[in-house]
Amino acid sequence: MSRKRINSYRRPRQSPGSERSYYEYLVSSPAPAITRAELVRLVRGGEDTYLELKVRFSNIEKLTAEIIALANTAGGAMVFGVNDQLRIEGVDDPEDIEAQLRDICANQIQPPVLPFINKVAFDNGRRIVVLEVESHDPPHRTLDDRFYLRDGSSKREATREELSRLYHEAFLTRFEQVPIFTSWIENDIDESLFWSYVRGINPGYWGEPTKGFPTDFVLRDMGLAIKLGEETIPTIGGLLLFGRSDRTAEVFPRANLLLTRYSGTDSRAPVVERIHARGNLLSLFDAAVAFLNRYADLWDVRPSRRMVAEQASVAERPEETFIRGRANYHRASVLEALINSLVHRDWGPRDQQARLNIFDDSIEIVNPSPAMELPIISLRYGVASPPNPRLKAIATNQHYGVPVVNGGVPMLFAESTAFARRAPEGPTIANGEFRLKLFGLC
Repeated sequence: MSRKRINSYRRPRQSPGSERSYYEYLVSSPAPAITRAELVRLVRGGEDTYLELKVRFSNIEKLTAEIIALANTAGGAMVFGVNDQLRIEGVDDPEDIEAQLRDICANQIQPPVLPFINKVAFDNGRRIVVLEVESHDPPHRTLDDRFYLRDGSSKREATREELSRLYHEAFLTRFEQVPIFTSWIENDIDESLFWSYVRGINPGYWGEPTKGFPTDFVLRDMGLAIKLGEETIPTIGGLLLFGRSDRTAEVFPRANLLLTRYSGTDSRAPVVERIHARGNLLSLFDAAVAFLNRYADLWDVRPSRRMVAEQASVAERPEETFIRGRANYHRASVLEALINSLVHRDWGPRDQQARLNIFDDSIEIVNPSPAMELPIISLRYGVASPPNPRLKAIATNQHYGVPVVNGGVPMLFAESTAFARRAPEGPTIANGEFRLKLFGLC
């Protein structure tokens, strides 16, 4: 449906006594109506970028996304009471549908959408509901920060490049740069962690005792916050790096890592322990290292058999009563793999879980991964295009708090192979997941 067809909604005005729309309810001004003839003509054209047809009102979450998609694309209309064969069946309770649509547009979408809602009656007694939205104040999003666009007759989540265009930010091209609208710097940024990093990497005078520290300005200078109106809002990268762990887990639930110890050599073995670590990157790293130390031994150089035996007898490990094996690994290789999994992870997917699995003879790292510009073998040659450059630059800096490991993936392969006398398995990317398995010395 072209914009000309949508604009046909604008011409007629309701006569006194006819049903009034949400727009009129809000601003007390006459609202446009669509005639029955216009409606039938539009419905016969079928769904397209500007028109969505619904046989009934159901699935509020899906309807919310579809309204957002219309508003973020170019505006359009949603008609309730039309089946897949383009026949007008009508709806049972148009007033209830209108009330629920009002609630969705006002309370389930940010910023709220102000639609035109009309109820049209036919001679046979059937009534339908028509919701129309315009593209006045994009981008609109769900309460959990999902952005949708209309793609033909269907909706889809916006890509990071499309988000850039929606925000008119030429450099907002990576998911780590997307703002988190439910987060505030004064409540959610751990200033002790942030200023420890800033003063470490850039010693000098920061802030005034009477005015406090200019956290918001420095975060913006670092590309970890953006200014929208009068508010400065942390980006995903800013929250992951310097957010308070409890608030990071609350406002960005994807900031997590699933840690599992299996009693065997693959994921079909019984689970010994499983921990769901949550929080900022530093918290996730610390939780993973503590878990690794509980179930594996990390060495700087390959140990002799006697050294392994002596270490095993130094202290009693209660977990060894029910775990068959405890392998030894090259420390720098394991830490490099862990750090890479955190800073290079694709933080966009909501239904994919980052995982660290410990088996009797190996450690496996699995995390959501974006598509790579080069073949994955390029990592073996030390060539990479980090998907989250800000996360990488800061998290791998010595002043952030994560151990600095030099050499990257080539070092990881060379040292872990020399240590265990067996090359790592992978890395591979399949079904949007990156996988790498490091073998231990048993």
